[in-house]
Amino acid sequence: MDNSFTKDYEVLYRDVDYKLRCKIASLVYFLCDVGNAHAESVGDTINYQLEHGAGWVFYKYDIKIHKYPNYRDKLSVVTIPAGFKKFYALRDYLIKNQDGEVLVEATALFFLINIERRRPMRILPEHYKMYGEDGDLEKAKEMEKIEKMEEEQFSKEFQIRYSDIDSNTHVNNVKYVEWALESVPKDIIKEFDLKRIKIVFEKEVSYGNSIHVGVQVKEEEDGTKKTLHKIYNKEGVELTLLEFQWEKNN
Repeated sequence: MDNSFTKDYEVLYRDVDYKLRCKIASLVYFLCDVGNAHAESVGDTINYQLEHGAGWVFYKYDIKIHKYPNYRDKLSVVTIPAGFKKFYALRDYLIKNQDGEVLVEATALFFLINIERRRPMRILPEHYKMYGEDGDLEKAKEMEKIEKMEEEQFSKEFQIRYSDIDSNTHVNNVKYVEWALESVPKDIIKEFDLKRIKIVFEKEVSYGNSIHVGVQVKEEEDGTKKTLHKIYNKEGVELTLLEFQWEKNN
C-alpha cells in the first residue's frame, strides 16, 4: 500500500538567501509542514494528541541536500511513514523539483511523549490504524551517529525570543539549525555549500533562557569540511548536537 503524502510548495522571497537560493531553514520548514499536513489528513491532529495527553517530538534528523532549489522554483515535498517501534516513529522525505529530480532526501525519528511528564509513551493503538501499520518494525532502522565536538573553536550566544517558541511552548526545532548556522565562520558560509545535516535533539528549552553554541571545524582529506556543534543552556545542560558536512561551492 502506498501511504506516501505529497504537498506542493513554491520557493518564495522569504525562503531565499542573498544568492536567491532556498535557505536551509526553509527546507526544514517544508519537511515539518508536510509531516504535519499528512498527520492531520489521517486524523492525527494536535487536538487528538492533546485529548490523549500526547505529543510528537523530533529526536533525530538526517538531511542530505543534493541540489538547492532557487527563488520561484515549484517543489513537490513527499513524506513516507517508515514505521513504528514501541515509543518512536520514523518518516522519510523527498523534495523534488518540477522535473521530478530529487533535490533533498531526509529521515526523521520522533518520540511520542506524555506531555505532562515530558517522557516517552507507548504509541497508541489508534496511531497504527491511522497510518496503516499492522505492528512494530521487526528491526529498528539505524540512523548514523553524530560525531561529537571535542574542542570548542568558535562560539556564539543567543537569547530565546517569543518568536522562537512553537505550540508546545518550547523552541521550534528549526531554530537550532539557524543558531548552528549563525555560529559557523563566515568564510565557510561563503565558500562552501552545506550538503548534509545530522541532528539529535536531547532537551527542550523555553522562552526566557539564553543558549550557547559551541563549534569545531574539521578539515577532511578530500577537501570537504565538517562543523560539529553543541548547543547548551546557561546551566551547561546539553540541548542539541549537530553535524554539518560542507563541500566547496562552484
